[in-house]
Amino acid sequence: MSAADIITLIDYDAGNLASLEGALDRLGLPYRRAATPDQAALEGPVVLPGVGHFEAAQRSLRERGWWRVLPSLVAEGRPLLGICLGLQLLAEGSEEAPRASGLGLIPGIVRRLGPGVKVPHMGWSQIRQHRAHPGLPDPDGGWLYFVHSYALAPTVETIYVAEHGRPFAAVEARGNVMGFQPHPEKSGRAGLLLLQSSLAWMGVSAPQPEVPCN
Repeated sequence: MSAADIITLIDYDAGNLASLEGALDRLGLPYRRAATPDQAALEGPVVLPGVGHFEAAQRSLRERGWWRVLPSLVAEGRPLLGICLGLQLLAEGSEEAPRASGLGLIPGIVRRLGPGVKVPHMGWSQIRQHRAHPGLPDPDGGWLYFVHSYALAPTVETIYVAEHGRPFAAVEARGNVMGFQPHPEKSGRAGLLLLQSSLAWMGVSAPQPEVPCN
């Protein structure tokens, strides 16, 4: 196994890493937790999970040195995957915290869902392809699990869309940066397939060709 095969999971007290680690274990993919950049694998994808408040997560990433390092890693060609709040932090900013900037690696401002819909959006939603991507299959109307109150509007960077009152970006990709609004680790086989496909595109392939069925 080379360093490029190891996935770095950013551990900054703003994400439930245990469920994500469980999904990676099921896929047979190697990973390590890294609280600070010096603990990261020297190569391979970096995964930014996240739940909670935008500004608190941004502050935690700054305190641990990740906020400065992540744009540099992307510029060097390292793949970066943001999940849930992690995707939102990749954007330019969020209505949830108007005074806190995002990383600006994906264009757009994250806006609150609604009006006229239940917030937070918590549960399963159907997704559809917005544009083709070489690393991701057509979801063909599959379902993924969401827990969020804010989202990006669909743009030219959007791969999959879902709806909750209005369409929103479910999966974004720009260069070597990708982000998921749903939780793939909580989305059953469809989520495992999404995680496996995206990480294979980033250079880390699962040892088994088939996604576990249960």
